[in-house]
Amino acid sequence: MISPVVRKISRPFENLWLSIRKRVQRRFYAFKAKHLLPRKRARLNKKDLKIEVITMMYNEAVFAPLFVRHYAPWIDKLTVFYSESSDGTRDELERAAKECGLKSLAIIPVEFPDGFDDTLKIANINQAVRNSSAKFVVCVDADEFVHPWPFETTDPRAELQKETANVIRCRMFQVYRHVTDTDIDPARPPLFQRRHGASDEFQKFYDKPCIVRPDSGVQFMIGCHIVTTPYPESRTQWGGAHWGKADDFCLGRYLRDRRDRLSKTNRERDYGTHLATETEERLRAELKAHENDPQLF
Repeated sequence: MISPVVRKISRPFENLWLSIRKRVQRRFYAFKAKHLLPRKRARLNKKDLKIEVITMMYNEAVFAPLFVRHYAPWIDKLTVFYSESSDGTRDELERAAKECGLKSLAIIPVEFPDGFDDTLKIANINQAVRNSSAKFVVCVDADEFVHPWPFETTDPRAELQKETANVIRCRMFQVYRHVTDTDIDPARPPLFQRRHGASDEFQKFYDKPCIVRPDSGVQFMIGCHIVTTPYPESRTQWGGAHWGKADDFCLGRYLRDRRDRLSKTNRERDYGTHLATETEERLRAELKAHENDPQLF
């Protein structure tokens, strides 16, 4: 049995040892994250690079074929949490996947008994991220088309093959229909069909941490604008286009399928409630105001 006197004398030395050990551990893990892990991951990326896209769709018949045509050329799997739709979204997804030769399409039914609930949505997405066997997971909404910059000369797979970080942020342009734009063609990839938008820095971009490594334990917070991650984000930032208001289809999408579908839980917790006061008049005025925006890319 150690006497109180000996314990009292030894305690400062024990505390000093614990302090030194913690500092050494922190430095080791920092070194591992910065040097050892990237080298290992770079080797694994070249050997077995698998990319999965995870999204959620409800009445997205306009976006479904565009979404598939944008992502199919460079991903291995598309996982869609599908809420029963009245506009043929599922048919559009399956048709486009077949036409584009998408390697794997998983459509997972998910319903919201009391209206759209962000808490249930993020729980499903995070579970899918945890279960993913891919090297990278791209979590985006149906109206978000991410791509490394510059769009014309980069290959998403090649860029991810070089990536060693856990999180990549995507700075997407907010695009609108210009007076010179033609109607959206669902048989073509979307990115260059809408290239105009506000030049004001605040309105110009839409920034989210869309691309993550599931094996890092990363998880999304509600809204997918914040992630919990054990290591720093990538120094490389991707671009892309946010098509939420790229044409007048946004009227039904924002009003019927978003505003009128908000759950009581969302309203009580103030999730997505900026849509609660949205009106057709305001949306039409916004589209009109952006008809002569400059070309962004």
